[in-house]
Amino acid sequence: MNFWILLLLAIVQGITEFLPISSSGHTVLLNNIFGINNNIKLLSILLHIATLLSVLVFYRKELITLLKHPLCNTNKKIITTTIFTCLIVLILRPLINKTFDGNYIFVFFIITAFLLFIGDYMADKRDFLSNNETCKTNANTFKQYDITNIPITYKQSIIIGITQGIACIPGISRSGSTIAIGQICGAKDTARYSFLISIPIIIASFVLELFDGGLSNISIPTTSLIISMIVCFAIGLVCIKYMTILVRKNKMALFGYYLLAISTILVILSFF
Repeated sequence: MNFWILLLLAIVQGITEFLPISSSGHTVLLNNIFGINNNIKLLSILLHIATLLSVLVFYRKELITLLKHPLCNTNKKIITTTIFTCLIVLILRPLINKTFDGNYIFVFFIITAFLLFIGDYMADKRDFLSNNETCKTNANTFKQYDITNIPITYKQSIIIGITQGIACIPGISRSGSTIAIGQICGAKDTARYSFLISIPIIIASFVLELFDGGLSNISIPTTSLIISMIVCFAIGLVCIKYMTILVRKNKMALFGYYLLAISTILVILSFF
C-alpha cells in the first residue's frame, strides 16, 4: 500500500473515530476510492488501536481510579455494555463482514444522521425543561459525580451496548450512535461513557483478529504502519477534546447534515 494513502487513512481515522461520522465508514469509502482490497478490516482495527491509545491517555486519571476499584458500579456497567455488544456482534458478524464492501454505506450514514438529529433534539428538550445548567448532558458534568458510580442505569448500559454492537457496521458511527442513544434514553455524560466503553470492544476486536490469523496476512510495511498509527493517535487526542465540547453544546446534529450531504453525493455518483 502506498505510504501517502496509508497516511491519509490514518488522518481520516484520527478525525472520524471521535467525531460522530463513522471512522470505519470513511475507511471503507477511501478503500473503495483507491481500490484497496487487502487487509481492509485488519487495517481498520489497527488504526482503532491507535485511537484507543488516545482514549487511554486522555482519560488516564479516570482509568487509574477505575482500576483501583475493579468492582465499582461503573466497571460493572461497562462490563454489561461490553457483553451485550459482543453478543450483537457475534449474531450480526456475517452481515457486518458483508457490509465492508461499502455498497450500502450511504444508508448507514443516513441512519447515523437521524440518530444525531434525535439525540440533539432530546438533549435540548431535556435541558430546556430542567432549566438547570448542572443537568445538561455533557462531558464536564461527569466531574460532579464519583467516577466509580457513573450516572447511567443498567438498562441504559444494555441499550447502549446493543447500539454499539450494531455500530460495527461501517457507516454507523460508534461514538455518534452510542452518545445519541444515551441522550435519547436520558443518560448523563454519554460522551465520556461512550469513550470508556470503546476500550474493551477495540481490544476484543483486535484479539478476535489475532485468532483469525489476520496479522499473519498483513502486507503493510511496518515503518509506514507505525508512522501512520502515531499520526492517528495524535489527531485522535485532539478530537476527543473537541467532541466533548460539541456534546456539551448539543451540536451533534451538525455532523448529521454532513452525513446527509455525503450520502446524497454517493447516491448521485452511483448513477454514473
